[in-house]
Amino acid sequence: MERDAFISYSHKRDTPLAQALQRGLHTLARPWTRRQIINVFRDTTSLAANSDLGGSIKRELEHSRHFIYLASPAAAESRWVREEIAFWLANRPVDRFLIAVSDGDIAWDPRAGDFDWQRTTALPDMLRGAFPTEPLWVDLTAIRRHERFSLRHPEFRDAVATLAAPLHGRAKEALDSEDLRQRRRALRMLRGAVAALSLLLVATLITSVIAWQQRGDALARARTSASQALAARALVLAGTDPRKAAQFALYAEAVQPTGESAQALGRAVESNENVVRHVQGGNDAVSRWRGAGSSPSSRVALSRGGSRLAYYSDFDPDARQHPDRHIHLYDIGARKELPSLYGGSWPRNGGSMAFSSDGSILAVEIYPNQVDLWDTLRQKRIRTVVTDPHADELASAFQGLTSLAVSDDGRRVAAIFHETPDTSRFGVWDVATGARLATGENATPSSELAFSTRGRLVLLNPATDRLDTLAVDDHAWDDTRTLSGLGLDRGYASLTPDGAWGYVRNGSKAELWDLAQGKRRASVTGGPDFLAVPQDVGDTAIGADGRVVSVYDMALNQVRTLSAFSWPVDSLAVSGDGKLVAASTDDGAISLLSTERDRGGTAVANPQQVKAEELIADGQLAVREVNGGSDLWAVSDGAAGLHRLGHVDATLDLGDSPGDTVVASADGTRAALCVGGMLSLWDLSAGAPAGPEGTLPAEDRLRLLAFVPDGTRVLARGRNTLYVLDTRTWETVQEETIDEDFGGGTAVSRDGTTVAVSVSGDLTVWRWSRERGLTPVRTAAVDLDIHGAVFLSRGGEKVAVTDGDLRITLVDVASGRTALSPAAVEPGGRGLVFSRDLRFLVQTTGSGNGSRLGFWDASTGEARGSWELGSDGGAAVLATPSGELLTLGADGALAHRTVGVEAWRKILCGVVRDPLPKAEYDRYLKDLRVGPPCGALTGD
Repeated sequence: MERDAFISYSHKRDTPLAQALQRGLHTLARPWTRRQIINVFRDTTSLAANSDLGGSIKRELEHSRHFIYLASPAAAESRWVREEIAFWLANRPVDRFLIAVSDGDIAWDPRAGDFDWQRTTALPDMLRGAFPTEPLWVDLTAIRRHERFSLRHPEFRDAVATLAAPLHGRAKEALDSEDLRQRRRALRMLRGAVAALSLLLVATLITSVIAWQQRGDALARARTSASQALAARALVLAGTDPRKAAQFALYAEAVQPTGESAQALGRAVESNENVVRHVQGGNDAVSRWRGAGSSPSSRVALSRGGSRLAYYSDFDPDARQHPDRHIHLYDIGARKELPSLYGGSWPRNGGSMAFSSDGSILAVEIYPNQVDLWDTLRQKRIRTVVTDPHADELASAFQGLTSLAVSDDGRRVAAIFHETPDTSRFGVWDVATGARLATGENATPSSELAFSTRGRLVLLNPATDRLDTLAVDDHAWDDTRTLSGLGLDRGYASLTPDGAWGYVRNGSKAELWDLAQGKRRASVTGGPDFLAVPQDVGDTAIGADGRVVSVYDMALNQVRTLSAFSWPVDSLAVSGDGKLVAASTDDGAISLLSTERDRGGTAVANPQQVKAEELIADGQLAVREVNGGSDLWAVSDGAAGLHRLGHVDATLDLGDSPGDTVVASADGTRAALCVGGMLSLWDLSAGAPAGPEGTLPAEDRLRLLAFVPDGTRVLARGRNTLYVLDTRTWETVQEETIDEDFGGGTAVSRDGTTVAVSVSGDLTVWRWSRERGLTPVRTAAVDLDIHGAVFLSRGGEKVAVTDGDLRITLVDVASGRTALSPAAVEPGGRGLVFSRDLRFLVQTTGSGNGSRLGFWDASTGEARGSWELGSDGGAAVLATPSGELLTLGADGALAHRTVGVEAWRKILCGVVRDPLPKAEYDRYLKDLRVGPPCGALTGD
C-alpha cells in the first residue's frame, strides 16, 4: 500500500502527539464527501504486533513518499527510530525527510551547511552531513507542553499545514485556503441538512400533534359520551335503586365532568337522602342461588342504642378471601368496619339476630334451633345455647327459631322454637352460665317475645289473643291479659324491643297494637310486609313493603319513603329511638338508613322565626317592624343561619319602587338607610345614628345597593346614574352614567366588589377597587326588558339575566362568553342564586307540598333537576358570605342545603364506596382509564 508519509517517533514520550499529528494530516483540506485523501503511517495504528517489526517497518518505509521524524532526545536514542532513519537515508530521497521537534533543540549552521551539533540535542548523529540544505522542520515543543492537539488551535493548525503542504504537493497558503473552502462547503451542506431535517422534524411534529389532538378529541368525545350514558343510567335508577344510582353518578363525574353528570349527582344525593351508608352492595346473580326449598339469606341487627350494626349474607363479597362464614360488625358512630365474628354460622334460609342494648352481646340463630352468644367487644364466642338437647330430632327443627331476644343488660337470652309443625316452646337462658332459667309450652309458631325495660319476658301469642309477662327470677307469670280481636292463626308478628307495641299481619290484614294499653291503634288492608316499631315509639314506625322501606304513622299510613332497592327487603331492624334503620335485601345488599336526613341538608335554628316574606329584594337582609322601628337580620355562615344585627328607629316601606332601601356592612355593625328621600348611617350595636343625614344627589329617588369592601362607602343607583357615596358625609365619591331610566336590573356580588347593570339590551359590569373605584370590565348584549332581573355570583365571576319570558342569559365576566337557556325558569319562583362552585343556578319554586329547589346549569342554562322541599311552601334560597346555601320557608323553617358537585361527590362517597361491577364497567368504560371515583375503596 502506497503511503504519503511515515511518522517515526518515541513511543515512550510522544504517542499522544503522534496520534494528533496523524489525525490532523488526515483531516486538513479533506473534502467533506471523502474519508481522507492522504495516508499517513504510524506503527501502533497500522501494524499488528509481531516479532518481525523491523521487516514490517522496512516494507512501509519502502512504500512511503515522505518521512516525518518527530524529533526529541528520547527519539534520537531510540533503536527503532535510528534504524528507520538509517533505512530512509540509504534507500529514499533525503529531500523528503521532514522534521517536527517535540522536545530538545535543533540548530542549523548556515556556514557549515549542517546542523550545529554542539547545540542540537533532538537529532541522532547519523544525520550529520546528511542534508545539503536546511530541511523542512516545525517546532511543536510549546504545543506538546500545553497539549493543544486540535486544529482549532492556530499554532497546531499552522504546524500541520506546514508538514501537509509537501504531502499534497501544494503551497502551504493554497492548502490552507482549500481547507477553509472545504470547511465552508461542509458547513453549508450541514446547515442545509439541518434545515431539511428541521423541516422534516417540524412536519413530523405537526403531524404528530394533529394526530394527538385528534386522538385527544376522540378520547374526549368518548369520555363525554360515557359520562352522559352513565348519568342517564343514574337518573333512571334513582327511584328504584339509590345505591346503584350513586355508583353510576360518581363514575359519570369521574370519567368526564358534564352538566349531565352534575345533574345525576344531585339526583343521587336526593334519592340517598336517608342513607347513612350502603354497607354492602347487592349481587347481580341471585338466580344462581335459588333452588327448591332454599334461597340466599341476608340478615341485619341493630343495637337499641344505635351504636352497632351486625349483618351477614350468603352474598358476602369477601367470601373468596374468607371462605368461612362470618358475621360482620360495623361501628356506626365511627363509620368503620369492626373485626368480624369468625367460626359462626346461620340456617340455610337465614335466622334471627338480636343485640343487647349497648351492642356488647349479640345472639345469632344457628342450625338446628341453637343460639350462638358473642362478645362483640372482644369478637369472641361466649357459648352456644342449645334450645333442646334433642333439637335436631324435632320434626320441625328445620323451620328454625320463630323469635329471639336479648335483655337490655345482656344477661339473658330468650327464644321460641318449633316442637311440631303446629306447636312451639320458649326458653330463657343465662348468658354468662348458659343455664336455663325458664321454659314453657304456651307458645305457637306465630308467637313473639321481648324483654321489657324491667327485665321481664313479654310473650305475645296472637293465635290465642294472649299477652303474658314472666318474671324470670321468680319463674312466675305475673301478668296475663287477653287482647280481644287479635286472632292470628298464621302470619307475621313483631314487637318493639321492650314489648310495648306489637304489629301483626294475617294475609291482607295488618294491625298495630298498643300492648301496654291493650288497644288496637290501627287496622288496615294491606300494610307493609313487616314493621319495626322503635322502643321510643312516638308516632311513627318503620315498615318494608316489597322493595321499599318507608316511615309509617300509627294509623299505618305511609308517610315518606326512606329508600328503595332492586330486590325485596328480607330483614329490617330499627334502633330504640327510631333514628336508625338497617335493611337487607334478597340480593345481599345491606344499607343503614336515617329517619332524620333531609334532602342533602340539615335544619338550622331560627328562634326568632324570621320568615321568607320578611326578606328584602336581594335576599341578604330581613326586616321586621318592631316598636315603631325595624329589626335587621343578616344571612351568616355557621349554625346561626340568620342572626340579628340590631335595631333602627325607622319604619321601612320596602314595597315597590320608589320604596325605602337598607344595606348592612359586611361586619354587620352599620346599616345605611334611604328612607323618605333621606340618607342615614346607623350604629346597629347601639341602635343609634352614626353620622349626619344626607339628601339624594340630584335625584328624586335612589336605591342603595351594597357597602363596598372598605365598609365606609356604598353603591347606589339613581335614574340614570350609578353612585359611590361616602356614608360619613354622604358626598358623592364617583358617579357613572347609565343610559336608561331605572329600566332593566341591577345586582351586586355578595363580596361587594362587582356590580352589574342591564339597560337597553346591554349588560355592563363594573369592578370596584380602593385605588380606582368603579371600573367597567365587561359589556355584553343581552335580551332583557323592564320585567327582567340580574343576578351575580358571590365573587362576581358570572352574571345571570332573566328576561320577560323567564329565559336565562348567562355571562362569564372574564371571557365575555354568553349562553341562553333553552327553556324558561319556573314562573312564580324567587331569585336565582349561584352555587359556591359556580356549576349551578338555584331557585325555589312552587308552594305548599309542591315547593321545590330547582337547579340550572350555570354554563348553559339547561335545567338540571330539582329537589322536593316538602312543606316549605313559598321558600326562598339564600347565599351565606362563604357561598353556602340556605332555604327559608314561609313558616320560618330554615335549613342548610348542600349544593355543589364536589360536596355531592363527598356525600355519595360517604354512603357508597364499592366500585361498579366488572360487567357494568366494561359496558360503559371499556378502553377508558377511570379509577375508583372515591379513591381507595377501603375505609373512609
